[in-house]
Amino acid sequence: MRSSPATFAYAAVALFVIAMAVTITQAPPATFSGPPPPVVVVMAIAFAAFHLSLLPVVAALYAPAWAKGSGYAWIVVDNVLVFMSYFGVGADLIVPMRWGVHLATATWIAGASSHAPGAMRWVGWGAALAFVAASFAGPFVGVATAGQTLGPAAVLLIIWLVMAGRRLSS
Repeated sequence: MRSSPATFAYAAVALFVIAMAVTITQAPPATFSGPPPPVVVVMAIAFAAFHLSLLPVVAALYAPAWAKGSGYAWIVVDNVLVFMSYFGVGADLIVPMRWGVHLATATWIAGASSHAPGAMRWVGWGAALAFVAASFAGPFVGVATAGQTLGPAAVLLIIWLVMAGRRLSS
């Protein structure tokens, strides 16, 4: 049986929800020395798998080449940041870089949404705007609370990926 990009979109949703649930409920340490704590291992695996599951989704959704390039850049750079966290690199370095790469996330979602019909277009544009707003709000709220600014973007991303999965399955 051949896996479809829609299956990967749904898998991405599940993995993202798992990763966020672990992050929110277990409060992984901002930095550590030595081997990563179990919560960091689970979080790193879930986030890395989430990003990698998006590769077929970026490839399959119609979007201009510049938008697809942004999607691929987000996946690659955010996975590098996941592994920097896995190795104990501090949040003071990781968070600004992650919020910066979320601008590539916004560019991919906006580009792919510009060719999507109906609600997927509006949810995508809302998600893109929420990612941009969170990125620019980061310095004003500080590293410790910057993650909270991603709440609206995360919810809209989940909805948008479900819509993308439905679109890719039809």
